[in-house]
Parts: sequence; structure tokens; C-alpha cells
Amino acid sequence: MMKKALYHEDSGLYLEKMRMAFQEHYEQRTDMWSTDPSLTDAAVMSLKAWRSREKNALASVLDIGCGNGRALEHLSGLSAYVGIDLYEHEEWEGLQKRETVPVHFVHQDFMSWSMDQGRGMQFDLILDHGCFHHQHPDDHERYLKQVSSLLHEGGVFSLVVWGEEWKTGLIGEDGRFHFSFSDSQLGEKICTSGLELVSISPLQAKAGISQHHVIAVKI
Repeated sequence: MMKKALYHEDSGLYLEKMRMAFQEHYEQRTDMWSTDPSLTDAAVMSLKAWRSREKNALASVLDIGCGNGRALEHLSGLSAYVGIDLYEHEEWEGLQKRETVPVHFVHQDFMSWSMDQGRGMQFDLILDHGCFHHQHPDDHERYLKQVSSLLHEGGVFSLVVWGEEWKTGLIGEDGRFHFSFSDSQLGEKICTSGLELVSISPLQAKAGISQHHVIAVKI
């Protein structure tokens, strides 16, 4: 566990630190999450949750922290897919060529994109499977409000975060924040962002880490 550094006091400096940490993880192949089936399982479950409401419609999907875009392989019946990540993955090009639906990848941080190029866009399903719990605490409320603003009415938000049982300290060795949440904290955060909580389910990560899978809907 690391002590707080100067960049932890400033969300702009922290974003740069987080970008570098992710780059290092991907380049050194220490990105355990990229092969964790629990995250793609959560994507499939959340698309089912949306489809149970919207029947046979095609879904537009925003995947925040999409990594190599592997969720795409598990999702069917899409009208469009946008993946956004701090690191530009070599797999993106192949996925864009291969997929029959419009696929677009964005190499940027979610907050900047959502208030600029993404502003005014709306999606049926938004996935955040492992990004929110690394964000600067000053940005938590604004981040979830931005998610809400990008959802269609009746749209579903799927969030995977660490559960409170997983305690490694607030800051990881790579300098990223490692937030873990209780059910009640998550419920409160979802409600203040303008979404309605549907469910919070336990979801175990490949490495045995406790996670919560939150499904919320925009009413």
C-alpha cells in the first residue's frame, strides 16, 4: 500500500498518473481484468436486464474502460457500440473491421469525452466494469451524473466495483485509488445520480476478489 502523494490531491494530476499506471499494466501484461470472465458475465447479464424491459429491440452500448473490447464478443443484438479507454489497444482495429454493427473506439478518459464529443449522445446500456473504483473521489458524484445524462430513458447502467470485504488499502502500489464499497454506499451513490437501483449482486472475480454488480435504470 502506498501513501498519498501530491497527485492524489488534484484530479487532473491524478488522471495522468492513472493513465500511466494502466499503460504500464497493459505493456507488462499485468492486466488481470482482461481475462476475468466475471466482467463479461456481468455485461451479458446487464444486456439481458435491458432486453427484459425493451423486448426485441437492438441496443446501443457504451463500454467505459472497455480495454481490448472483449465484451463485444459476448454481446449480440446491438445497434451500435462505443468503447472508451485510457489506453489504445491494438485489438480495436480488427474489431472495428470485423463487426457488422457500427463500432467506435475512443482513446480518452470518460469524463473529458462525456463533456465534449460524447455530450448529447445517448445509449441503451452503459457498462462500467472496473473503472469507477479507480476514479478520484472529487469526481465520483459528477462521474455518475455524466453516466446518467448519457442514458436513454429506460436505459440500463451496469457497474462492477470492489466489495467492502476486499481491503487492500485506499491506494495501490501503482498509485491508483482502490475504492471498495458497501451495498448501502452504492445505493446512495446511484440514487443521487438520478438513476433507480434495480439490484446489487455479489460477483466473484477470477482472483477470488469480492465484487458488487450493480444494475440501475434511468427512469
